Amino acid sequence: MKPYHSYRRLKKDFNGSQENESAQTPLAKKEVYDRVKDIITIFGKTQKKPPSETNIWKKRPIFFDFLYWCDLDVRHCINVMHVEKNVCDSLIGTLLNIKGKTKDGLKCHQDMVEMGIREQLHPISHGRRMYQPRNATQCPQKRR
Repeated sequence: MKPYHSYRRLKKDFNGSQENESAQTPLAKKEVYDRVKDIITIFGKTQKKPPSETNIWKKRPIFFDFLYWCDLDVRHCINVMHVEKNVCDSLIGTLLNIKGKTKDGLKCHQDMVEMGIREQLHPISHGRRMYQPRNATQCPQKRR
């Protein structure tokens, strides 16, 4: 992102601080493959391991089974049709508050508490139960 991009100054919309750091350089094709080639995937519930500084992946993506995958310059261009469908489903489900399709759930609001952002959307606790604020799923509050 450019050093003077307008998003860098939007403190309210993110975590309350201005972003001044430069973006990391992307990993080369060979570096990505070297990091994921020896990862063994164990399905099911397992013990959580602490995150590693050098390796951010928990499992080896199945795309590396394709012979050509390591040589692609742009590995994030998977299948536009399916990506569009999934993004559209998530967006419509959240906007229309469709049960089971919305991404605006209680866990999302608890994450906002951990991040310390959007205090007006923090869940409200009554005894042992937690509730989302009433206006959280309707429309965002007006900016002043």
